[in-house]
Amino acid sequence: MQVTRWRPSHRHRLRRPKLRGRWLVIILATLMIAADRPAEQTSEKESLSKLQDYVGSWRGVGQVRRGSTKGAWSESSDWAWKFKDDTASLTFKVDDAKYFNTGTLRAIDGNAAYELLAESDNSKVKYLGQLDDAGMLVLKSADVPSDKPARISIRQVADGKRMLVLFERRVGEDRYLRMAEVGYTRKGSNFGKGTNYIECVVTGGVGTMPVTFEGKTYYVCCTGCRDYFNDDPAAALAEYRERKQQEKQDSK
Repeated sequence: MQVTRWRPSHRHRLRRPKLRGRWLVIILATLMIAADRPAEQTSEKESLSKLQDYVGSWRGVGQVRRGSTKGAWSESSDWAWKFKDDTASLTFKVDDAKYFNTGTLRAIDGNAAYELLAESDNSKVKYLGQLDDAGMLVLKSADVPSDKPARISIRQVADGKRMLVLFERRVGEDRYLRMAEVGYTRKGSNFGKGTNYIECVVTGGVGTMPVTFEGKTYYVCCTGCRDYFNDDPAAALAEYRERKQQEKQDSK
C-alpha cells in the first residue's frame, strides 16, 4: 500500500516567512529602543550638568524685602541627582520651606529647556523655562495658586558658593512683582569652582561621599550619584574614564 506524505500547501508555506518577518521587526524595534535609552539618559545628564553646582546642601535665609528682617525666615535645602528608568533629573528637598518642600528638575524639548515640578503639602505646580545668557535659570508657570510664585529665578554667585532664588507673582501679561528671595550659602563652602577638589566620578561635581569598588575608594557628590554608582560600579567608572579621555582630547 502506498503511503502519501502530507506536504504543506503553497499557502501554508508562505505563512512562516511572514511570521518570522514580523518577529524580526519586533526584535529589531526592541533592540533599537533599548539601545537608545542610555543615549537619552546621557543627553539629559549633559544638559543638567550645566546646573551641577546646584547639587549639595545649603543654608538659606529668606527675605520678603531685601535688607529687611521683617517677615524673614530660615530654611535649608538639599539638591541631588536622581537616575531612574534610564532618565536623569535633579531633585531638591527643603526643610522649613515657605513655598515648596520638594521638586524635580528635568531637561525637556530636546534638552533645550527645563521643567520643574514643585510640590508643597497642598499643591503641585509645573514650571517651564530656560537658562538665560547670564546662566540664570528662569522658570514660569501659567497656572498657580494665589499663594505660590508664577516665576522662579535661580542664579549662583561667588563661584558657586552662593545661590539666590527669587520668587515672583504675576501682575500682568508679562509683569512680575517680588514675593520673596532666599539667599543660600553652600554648606562646606570651601569647596567651589576654581579650587582643587575631589571629583564626583558620576557627574564631575564636587565629590564629598566615598564609595568603593574592588578595594578602591572613589567619590560622588550626592545620594543619587551614590546609588547610580553602586548599581553598576564598572559601568559608572567606564563612563568616567571615557569622559576624562574626551576632556583631555578637547583640551589639546
